Amino acid sequence: MASNVNLPNAITLLRLLAVPGVAWLLETGRHGPAFWLFLAAALSDGIDGFLARRFGWITPLGALLDTLTDKALGITTLLLLTWQALIPWWVTLAIVLRDAVVVLGALAYRSLAGHLEVQPTWLGKTNTFLEFALLCVVLAQTGLLLPLVEVARALFVTVFITTVGSGLHYVVVWGRRYRDERAGGHTA
Repeated sequence: MASNVNLPNAITLLRLLAVPGVAWLLETGRHGPAFWLFLAAALSDGIDGFLARRFGWITPLGALLDTLTDKALGITTLLLLTWQALIPWWVTLAIVLRDAVVVLGALAYRSLAGHLEVQPTWLGKTNTFLEFALLCVVLAQTGLLLPLVEVARALFVTVFITTVGSGLHYVVVWGRRYRDERAGGHTA
């Protein structure tokens, strides 16, 4: 049985500690340092995931912490940048609603099916990557004064589309899985 205390989980906890740091930097108008801290946190997500898979250090606690930390970092940064009028409200609303649908859908599925195995879909993973890329671009544009206005505009639309698409995809996948389980349960 794997221990919950391992290197990937320690990296995830460090990433969680970056969330209030990014928030404070954004609130104090220090977008350049916020970009670097956000980027380091985002890259650490890939590192801890690689280590967990490569060395078999995957734990239920680690999977939960990783998901919650990613959401905390992404949503906190997204909301603050939207509050500062750097990200359009319609992008943020789509992301927040999608996350609410996924969470409420997971809770409903668990309630109805009696269990839940969270497995991100390829579209969900793509959407999360694009969300983090968007946040990096906006932070780089404002904090490092890089000319990324057109890239940001393209990402606003792309993230909106993948957010809506992945939300609908999760509903379809979980709905189908539940129907299949029910059908299998009735015939057995």
